[in-house]
Amino acid sequence: MRNRRTALGIGLLLLICGYLRFVAFPVREPDMGSQTLSESEAEELKAERAVTEEEILPGLIFAGEELPCDRASGTFYLPVDMDEPSWERGTLQAAASGVKVWLLDNPLEDDKQEAVRSGKSYRLLAVKGDVCREYALVFTGLPILTLDTDTGAEIRYEEIYGTMRFYKADSKADWVTESVMSAHIRGGSSRLNPKKSYKMTLYKKNQTGSGALRQNHLSFLGMREDDEWLLYAMYSEDTKVRDKLSLDVWNESGALEIDSEGFYGYHMEYIEVFQNGEYYGIYGLMEPVDYKQLDLTKENEAQPVEYLYKQKDPGVFELKGSWTEQTEEDFELLNAYLAYLEGDNSDFKEAVPDLIDVDNALDVWLYLQAVIGMDNIERNIFYPAVWEDGQYRLRFMPWDMDYSWGNVHDFDAGNRTRFSEEILTMRIAWKLGDRLIELDVENAREKVKERWQELRQTVYSDEWLTEHIDSYAHQVVDSGAFDRDGARWVSSGHNGDYESLKELACGRMAFLDEQLQDPLAYLDLKEYVE
Repeated sequence: MRNRRTALGIGLLLLICGYLRFVAFPVREPDMGSQTLSESEAEELKAERAVTEEEILPGLIFAGEELPCDRASGTFYLPVDMDEPSWERGTLQAAASGVKVWLLDNPLEDDKQEAVRSGKSYRLLAVKGDVCREYALVFTGLPILTLDTDTGAEIRYEEIYGTMRFYKADSKADWVTESVMSAHIRGGSSRLNPKKSYKMTLYKKNQTGSGALRQNHLSFLGMREDDEWLLYAMYSEDTKVRDKLSLDVWNESGALEIDSEGFYGYHMEYIEVFQNGEYYGIYGLMEPVDYKQLDLTKENEAQPVEYLYKQKDPGVFELKGSWTEQTEEDFELLNAYLAYLEGDNSDFKEAVPDLIDVDNALDVWLYLQAVIGMDNIERNIFYPAVWEDGQYRLRFMPWDMDYSWGNVHDFDAGNRTRFSEEILTMRIAWKLGDRLIELDVENAREKVKERWQELRQTVYSDEWLTEHIDSYAHQVVDSGAFDRDGARWVSSGHNGDYESLKELACGRMAFLDEQLQDPLAYLDLKEYVE
C-alpha cells in the first residue's frame, strides 16, 4: 500500500511538473527563422546540385495556403499585418512533392515594418533531386487578389471565366477565399490606359452537380456582401489617394443625408492584384453603384419602377441596369428636368423643387467645390430617380473622383492628370447648384452657408482631412505597394508628396471659408473651364 501511494504521488508530481513546463515553456510553432540556411549550408547544398532555370517550385505554401507568385521574376508574395511589429509564425513549404525549400535570408533578423515598406526581397532556395533554383519572397502589407482565367488568356473586353482567390493581410486563420469568377475590362477613357480596370462577377457551382453556375455573394474588407465587384486601376492619379479621399468625404457627408434604405455612396479598399501569374500592381476593390446599392426598384419588381441614370459626358446620359426594352417614357423625368435646367428662371424656380431633392443637390454642389471636382461638372454624376410621396424625384451622386484636389486633364500626356495651381482658387460651376443659389430656391443661400459651417466641424475639418490622407498614405506606401506599382507601371506617374496634398486640402477649406460667407457673390468667381 505504501509503495502504491508513493508511486501515485510521484506520478501526480510528474503530471504537475509537466503541466507547469507546458505553461511556462509552451511548444511553439516553427517559424521562418528555423528554415534559414547559413551561408556555408547553402553553398554545400548548391555545390552538390546543378542550378536549373526550369520551373521546379510551381507553388509555395504558408499557413495552409498557396501564395501568389509573379512567375516571370520567380517572386512569391506573402501578405502580412504591417501594423503588427511581430512576424507571423509559420514555415514555408513546397506545393509539389519531392521539393524542399529553404530561406537564404532570415526575415526574423529584420525589422518587419521596414522590410514590408521597402519591399525587401528574401532569397529562397528550392531543391529537387540533383537540381536547385533560387526564387524570391516579398512581404506586403495589403490584401492580395489573384485572377486566373481558365484559358490563361488576358482579361479583355469580352467576358472570360476563371478563378479568384482573395488573401487577407491581417490574419492567417481562414485567410483565403476562393470563388469561380468572370471578368471583363470596364471604364470609359480609362480603357486607353495600359493598366486596365475590371468588373468581376463571382459564382459558385450548382450543388446538384449539373455544372451550372449561380451567384456567389461574398464580402471583402468590411464592404457589402455581393457577387459583383469593381477593380479600379488608379492609373491616372499619381498619389493613389485622391479618389479614396474624395469618395470617403462624400460617404461621410452627402451620402448620409439622404433618407433611404440604400446607401448613396460606395466604398473602396486598397489591394494588390495578380493576373495569370503576373503582378498587376495596386488596385482599389470597389462596390459598384447599382440598384441594389441605392435600394431602387428594378424592372419587373414591385411597382412603380425606379430609374438610375448616369451622365457620361455633356448632354450624354445612359439608363443603367438590365432592361428588356428602354422607351421614351423611361427618360421622361430626366428630360423634363433637363428642360427646366436650361429654361427660364421662373419656370425653373417653380418646377424644380418638385422634381429634385434640393438639399441633396446643394450637398453635391458644396462637395464639388471642396474637392475641386472638375471632372464632375458635366459627367460622372449618377441621377437616381426615386418614387416618393406619389411622384418621382431625382437625386444626385458623384462618381469617379481621380480628377480632384487640383488635378486636371493633361491633354499633352494622353489619359493622365497634371496639377493645376490655378484651379485652387477657382469655382467648380455645376449648373444645377449654381442656379439653385442664384435664384435662392428653397432658401438655398442660407442653407449652403449653414451646411458649410456644419461640415467644417466634421468631414471638411483640417483634422479629418489630414488624418485620412495620412491613413491612405500609410496603406499605399508602408505596404510597399506604391513602389511596386511604380516599378510595374512607370508611365502612370507616382507622387508621394502627401504633405503638399494635406496643405492643399486645408488651404482649399480656408479659401471656401472666406468665399462662402456670401454664396451669391461666390458665383461671380472665375469658373474652371477645360
